Amino acid sequence: MSQLLSAMAALPRPPSAHLQRERLEDRLLARNYRLRLLCAPAGYGKTVLLNDCLRRRQAGVRCLWLDLGGHTPSFAQFCLRLADGLGLEPKAAADGDALLALLESSKLCWWFAFDDFPADACAELNAWIDRLLRSQAPVQLWVSCRQRPAWKLARLLLEGELLELGAGQLAFNGQELETLAERLDPLAGPSSLAQLWLQTQGWCAGVRLLLGTESRNERAGGTWMREYLGGELLAFLAEDQRKLLLSVAYLPRVSIGFCARLWPERDAGTLLRGLLQSASFFQPLGGDGQWHRLLPAVALALQGELAAAELKRLRLDACRLLCEDGFIDEAIELALSTQQPEMAASLMERLTLDWMFSERHLHTWLNWLTRLPERTLESSPNLIYLNVRALLSSWRLDDAQTHIARLAWAMPQPKARNNSRLLANWQALQGTLYGLSGDADSAREHCHSALQHLELRDWPSSFLCYSTLARVSMAAGEPEQARLLLDSSLQLARRHRCIASEVLINADRIRQLILNDELALAESVLQECLALVAADGGSHDLLLSRLLLLRGELCLLRGDLQAGESALRAGLERGTESSDPYVLHALIGLSEVASCKGELWQAQQHLRNAERHMQRCRVSEACYKGLIDYQQMRLLVRQKDWQAILPLARNAISADIGRLPPLHAPSLPQRLQLMLALAELGTGKPEHAAKRLQALLAACERLSFRGLLAEARVALAEVGKHSGVNCADEPTALVRTSLLADWRATPSGPGARDGLTSREFSVLQLVAHGLSNQEISERLFISLNTVKAHTVKINHKLGVKRRTQAVMRAKSLGMLA
Repeated sequence: MSQLLSAMAALPRPPSAHLQRERLEDRLLARNYRLRLLCAPAGYGKTVLLNDCLRRRQAGVRCLWLDLGGHTPSFAQFCLRLADGLGLEPKAAADGDALLALLESSKLCWWFAFDDFPADACAELNAWIDRLLRSQAPVQLWVSCRQRPAWKLARLLLEGELLELGAGQLAFNGQELETLAERLDPLAGPSSLAQLWLQTQGWCAGVRLLLGTESRNERAGGTWMREYLGGELLAFLAEDQRKLLLSVAYLPRVSIGFCARLWPERDAGTLLRGLLQSASFFQPLGGDGQWHRLLPAVALALQGELAAAELKRLRLDACRLLCEDGFIDEAIELALSTQQPEMAASLMERLTLDWMFSERHLHTWLNWLTRLPERTLESSPNLIYLNVRALLSSWRLDDAQTHIARLAWAMPQPKARNNSRLLANWQALQGTLYGLSGDADSAREHCHSALQHLELRDWPSSFLCYSTLARVSMAAGEPEQARLLLDSSLQLARRHRCIASEVLINADRIRQLILNDELALAESVLQECLALVAADGGSHDLLLSRLLLLRGELCLLRGDLQAGESALRAGLERGTESSDPYVLHALIGLSEVASCKGELWQAQQHLRNAERHMQRCRVSEACYKGLIDYQQMRLLVRQKDWQAILPLARNAISADIGRLPPLHAPSLPQRLQLMLALAELGTGKPEHAAKRLQALLAACERLSFRGLLAEARVALAEVGKHSGVNCADEPTALVRTSLLADWRATPSGPGARDGLTSREFSVLQLVAHGLSNQEISERLFISLNTVKAHTVKINHKLGVKRRTQAVMRAKSLGMLA
């Protein structure tokens, strides 16, 4: 027994470029477990992590390391190795019962590490380890494996004695990947790392091999990957499993049933089940656990083994089956990979607009347009329609006009009804194009005419007309008409259960509420949309991007730079990956954040990035130039470079005479007038500035642009100071991040919210609008008691006793307009 207590097994030496993973070590060492199980395919850092954890063991804890290498020892061989590691005589290993009794009599705690435990361990060995786990022996097991052992793990889990980490937990996170990249490839840029992440999903060995490509005599990373997988994956598979895996590497998704239909002669369903159980780098797709795909880096490395004819036949067969199962987009990719553009174009017609505007599918569709020959893009009126919708949503107006013109070949139709229907759909597209181009009269004429002839089944075009007319009304200064049209669009989307359309039209509603300075209600609608997207499942990157950009804008309007920047960056990332042109607002918002921080060079860089991105995406200049010029003027205002602003503002205003502003920036003309007025004041022309601001105030009142109205009043008060005339109305205090916030004395204090939480601030805004506690409860979807609790806290933080006093105090602090 003394031999056992004094024995100590040497731990393996850490590898080169070792990355300490304290987040996982801390989780594994947070408390004692009878069994810590690391179960994942090869290359997820299981051995290194076990090693690092054992080196951090507490004083007095003994450890034993057994490297099993995935090989299956007999029970006698295992006992012999265990006894040898414990420093016992070989005869002590002759009897498993005696060895277990010896361990139970130990007075010190032991950590046994069984590295790379085999998937097919013998029944006798598994039974003995089960007995060890149930015994009173002071032993904790640390086990790494590629397939979950046949032990009674459910019981351990119920008793709180099991901690299991799988591939998802063991993979590198983004920060760890960046840290490793700094060590192995310091020149790797953000785009390279993003691509590396998409390929590997943090798979440790894959990251290490692909990052190390340059340092290995420029040998392709894929070659090293194939070599690694040959020894760590393929060598452990039977021949029929190996053949199946090499074929699956070409497919976007597989399931047991799918494989059984695709290869009925192979019993492929059973083979795939075995591969899934052996954790052969498959990732689940969806929440039902039915469909899987190979890790992209692994799939790419395994490709190249099939003959061209066999590969083409495989892809075409898989394309047919994926269509049957409803995975049209993946079937299209397979059709394109087999040079079957007509088949791909035919399949594209089966997709819906709800599909196009969810997840990252708009990006996918635009990519297809670049890969299909022109003759296939005009193969049917429906395909042309879908192409135009994608191009209009991307603000590629010239390309959209080209595709709209292709509808001419389909007219006239043999039947008058079909001809009228086709013409109405054409008018919906053309009207929207006119609206985006700034031609309000033509947009209204075409959309109203379309609505008179569209059939019920053409509701997507009716929705397009209503939403276009709403945005045109908003930009043309008809807020009430815009609200009614937005409501009609929303009802239409809900009746057809189209989540994407509902969220997108709600984004326009939020935009109008922001213009009206109804920030609390805008926040409420925003939260409803976020909940709607979350409940629908899926990634929905395009929709989330739009909502995050609106959240960022709301944060900036309330003076919260940190939260605003965070939301804008998140929206920028999702929007860029979705080919959403609204990333323009993200980059302009980030420019504003940088300028508020005094980082003018960074603010300019964001504007340069915005212009470059719009041009690379072939966005029409009319959709972005005015907004970038406006933000450039705001930067010049912060620098008080009035001479530079004057020609910019005049040119921008004259360029927009007789045409609508961009539909996504309806208040742009009025904002340009404010810039020009400030420049006139700064260049010694207060009378010109006063006249312009008076007209701007009247326009903002008429258009319900109350947020801009507050800034115009502050500017007019400043003009009054310069001309010696007092302003009749006391200007509203602005949040500290506003462009004009420092133009009047503002009370010192903790900031725009004076210590209020986001929810308390929302309640305060609704109180200021005269809503009762019950109405606030219904509007914010919180209980009446919660509203009362918030009002008590608001009064306490503002140092008042009544609701009316709280509103007055908030206005004096510049928290409310």
